[in-house]
Amino acid sequence: MKKDDTKKNKEEVASEKATKKGVNKKLIAIIAAVVAVIVAVVVVVVILTSGNAKVPGKDNEDALAKDADSLSIIEEGDEVKMEDVTAITGATSPDGTVTDDKGIIDKEGHKIYSTGQKDDKGLIIYTTGKVDSKGNVLYTKNQTNTFDKLVYYTGKYDSNGKLILTPSTEKPDYTSNEKPDPYKPENSTTVTVPLKSDSGAKITGMERKYIKFFGGKAVDNFNAVAPCEDGGYVVSVYSNSYDGDLEGVSKEWGGHTAIIKYDAEGNVLWRYDLGGDSEVWFNDVTELKDGTIVAAGFTMSEGEPAKTSSAHSAMIVRLKKNGDHMWTYIFPGSTDYTGEFIQCVEATPDGGFVVGGKAESNSGFFKGGANERKAFLFKFDKNCNIEWRRILSGSMSNNFTAVDVNDKGDIFATCVTYSNDGDFAGLSYDAKLGAANTVLVKLNKNGNLEWKHYLQSSGNSEYNAVVATDDGGCAVAGSFVANKKADGIYNSTLGKSDGYVIRYNKDGDVHWARIVGGQNEDYINGITKIEGGFVIVGNTKSSDGDFRGEVLGGGNDGFIMYLDEKGQTCDKFVFEGKTDDVAKSVCTLDSGEVAVAGSTTSQDGFFHGSNAGKQFNGYVARFATKY
Repeated sequence: MKKDDTKKNKEEVASEKATKKGVNKKLIAIIAAVVAVIVAVVVVVVILTSGNAKVPGKDNEDALAKDADSLSIIEEGDEVKMEDVTAITGATSPDGTVTDDKGIIDKEGHKIYSTGQKDDKGLIIYTTGKVDSKGNVLYTKNQTNTFDKLVYYTGKYDSNGKLILTPSTEKPDYTSNEKPDPYKPENSTTVTVPLKSDSGAKITGMERKYIKFFGGKAVDNFNAVAPCEDGGYVVSVYSNSYDGDLEGVSKEWGGHTAIIKYDAEGNVLWRYDLGGDSEVWFNDVTELKDGTIVAAGFTMSEGEPAKTSSAHSAMIVRLKKNGDHMWTYIFPGSTDYTGEFIQCVEATPDGGFVVGGKAESNSGFFKGGANERKAFLFKFDKNCNIEWRRILSGSMSNNFTAVDVNDKGDIFATCVTYSNDGDFAGLSYDAKLGAANTVLVKLNKNGNLEWKHYLQSSGNSEYNAVVATDDGGCAVAGSFVANKKADGIYNSTLGKSDGYVIRYNKDGDVHWARIVGGQNEDYINGITKIEGGFVIVGNTKSSDGDFRGEVLGGGNDGFIMYLDEKGQTCDKFVFEGKTDDVAKSVCTLDSGEVAVAGSTTSQDGFFHGSNAGKQFNGYVARFATKY
């Protein structure tokens, strides 16, 4: 029933009853007006709550009058250098076995690491982690010549695994900004602190279960996947399609978004669609403790769901278990500022949730700090009432890109930043290169900072995936580009860009770290914890290094890789298709299997049966672990 019809019917009923009782016309008008007001109030409440008895965010007005608390990751007077965080170094044999994680200081004052091999005279062979002008790794025996200069060598492994050295006239370059030719170093996983086995389970491989496709004739991207207690999972979608699997979506909408619920077998149980006169986007999704679903992102719509800022406003939507809408909450703001958007969301053990994102705003929840751009973490209860707020501010773009929460309520989050001022003062940033750094933080359930790490180099260091581990620590994954031959936290590089995984214990010490990639472009987009190790997903253009022997399709290929508890590769599979394919997100299901979500433009290979063409279609795939 429409609002106007409801009002008319209520007025007529009131009028008729009043007439029968002999009430005069003036009293009738008064009663009708009162009823109309009551109806209007009821309609407004229904619109706001949409099935939930409580209005979302009703207790948030106090937050508008208060500044959010800064995390203060760099205290005043602290000096943060790339050399200060170069703890993730070491040497491994070609099969990945760690040979040295301590190293010694050479005559030039640089730390070098034993390869675990000796020459014919019994002298230890060390690796510098650097290369010559042709891309060959440089080694040393830490011995000098008659001029008291260190002698360096290039080295190659023979068929028996023996390292054969050749004297070199070059020496390691620790200062050059020139990127070397791609090479395959002997360094893989490195270790700094001992790690005890979490479960004792040994991963022997993976099994592909199924793949399901979703989309129409336009672009359809799957952004995130999250597990559900019933054994299924939910996926967040951005779409430009109005046909195919999106048949029935309003053609009046601009770019629209959706949440899809799948059962364990990959069957669609329900879909919730949301759109407006401009783009509306769910970046992430999670299931709360009570089984309801929370999705978060942003809206650029002038109508419903209406933005409050000039460009985009952060948006949170809660759904019932069956996909029915409960409420929508839009961050308050001002049209004088660009606005805010939410990048990530994760459920908390107390029944609420935490969100992370960025704000280019000095209004609403982000007052103060002229021209500052804020990365934010907000803790909400299940009805979207704020429990605490934390921000990191700087003059350049700053964004909390990933978040995870353990059973105690501890929060692990990654903040990608281009700033070197404000809360990021002291971080290395080259405006000409436009390179990002990432700050990893651990907060307790009350939002207090427990520790932080700076992931930085002369190039891009972006970490957009994090997962909590059972020991109170976490593992973080992403990608990096080193414009120097190796610097910052990276002791070597493989190609144009490389994936990187780091595991931390509860105190923020590094258990291990490793590069994932080859001589081309490689990225890690998602990580999840399983019994006996981890699963990472991403995309690659490499056919060597970690992807040697894999069948590649074309363009970008998605991949899945299983790692044991110490970061060593157990199994991997490349999602080969002739055109571009991306594995965007991964989660561990109730059964212990994993679900992968991404997008593809391919119709062959792993993606046989899809309706993709030049446009992207979404997909979900399920994998089982072999032990």
